[in-house]
Amino acid sequence: MPHFDVAIIGSGASGQTVAAECAKAGKSVAVIDRRPYGGTCSLRGCVPKKVLLAGAEAIGRSAMLVGKGVSGACSIDWPELMAFKRSYTDPVPARTEHWMRELGIETIHGPTTFVSEGELRVGDTSITADAFVVATGARPMELGIEGEEYVNTSEDFLGLESLPARIAFIGGGYISFEFAAIAHHAGAQATIVHRSAQVLKGFDPTLAGMLAERYSSLGIDVLTDAPVKRVEKSEGGLIVVTPTARIETDLVVHGAGRVPDLQELDLSAAGIEQSRRGVTVDRRLRSTSNPKVWAIGDAAAIGMPLTPVAGAQGEVAAANILGGDEEFDTAATPSVIFSDPPMARVGVDADFAESDDNLESRFFDMSGWFTQTRVGNDTGGAVLVIDKQSDTIVGAHLLGVDADEVINVFTLAVKFGLTVAQLKTVTWSYPSLAYEINYLTGRY
Repeated sequence: MPHFDVAIIGSGASGQTVAAECAKAGKSVAVIDRRPYGGTCSLRGCVPKKVLLAGAEAIGRSAMLVGKGVSGACSIDWPELMAFKRSYTDPVPARTEHWMRELGIETIHGPTTFVSEGELRVGDTSITADAFVVATGARPMELGIEGEEYVNTSEDFLGLESLPARIAFIGGGYISFEFAAIAHHAGAQATIVHRSAQVLKGFDPTLAGMLAERYSSLGIDVLTDAPVKRVEKSEGGLIVVTPTARIETDLVVHGAGRVPDLQELDLSAAGIEQSRRGVTVDRRLRSTSNPKVWAIGDAAAIGMPLTPVAGAQGEVAAANILGGDEEFDTAATPSVIFSDPPMARVGVDADFAESDDNLESRFFDMSGWFTQTRVGNDTGGAVLVIDKQSDTIVGAHLLGVDADEVINVFTLAVKFGLTVAQLKTVTWSYPSLAYEINYLTGRY
């Protein structure tokens, strides 16, 4: 029976980080995956999505400037765009495995399940290890509706060879808002169907409402208070049924959330406790019930389900497996929705600020500000959350062109406890969205 110092289940960002660090330290390492190596972000998530977004953004930008010096129609060639996407994703599995083997890491393919506290079964083979790392990522949650078999995943959408004329997205989260923008700018009629009144939970509700209105003005239908009851086959395609509407469409895409991908591992056989958020771990990312096990990334019940978080957790887990005593810092993690326009956040939100007398939230409508209007965008805003006593910035929320970049400035501010007064002393490049920080801080 093969034995390793470290056995890692999952070959995504977090698993790769642990594997590389442990291998460089001289440990024998195995990385196990039942799917092509590279993980969700590189193959089925962030990277292919951003490639498709590049085309959508080009169409969106040109459309916003029609009548402002830009003329002529621009359109997306969907098969060509998909081929461009594959130029990034197709080489990833072989490249990842080659890189691992160069580091002396053994790659093992197959479905994986725990047999005991110290043993895994991979296909027909059993392996043991001194340390196990669960880095299996996430999968779409089950909707529990009639006709769920007609619903496609976000992965299916990213692999479409042709674009249907009508697409309905179930759920009002980041997946639906990002993919609806891609579909719309590629020429499809996109509809977002959300079960409650507020879309994009976790983001500032005022900014989220502004974004939903922006989508409606583009021609993307955003239906709220519309829980999906079932999906039906029809003569002309599919019908999404809510209590008050029947939405005819050609494709239905699941954008209603993801859950840790743990169902096949039989964690109970290894005495590994879990919650709905993932494997229960301490701040060192070690299982609270099995000291041989670590969990990281979307599989762990700590931290936001984001690729940079997964990588950072991989670093912490690797350090601790190698004898260190590091804790994962959950503060100051930025999150971005690559919508049209982008929306970003970091730190405390305005709703929390309202419940804490020590905090103050400041809202700014940036829709008419130069950094937005010069590119034809009519939707922008910002919310800063400030500690009244210390003057430190504890949260920031942005909506508008370049929000995905400028949120990193506020991430530094939140991480290192910078004050409003300190940001006022900075000279920002002009004209840029970062320069608007002068107005957000009251310098001008």
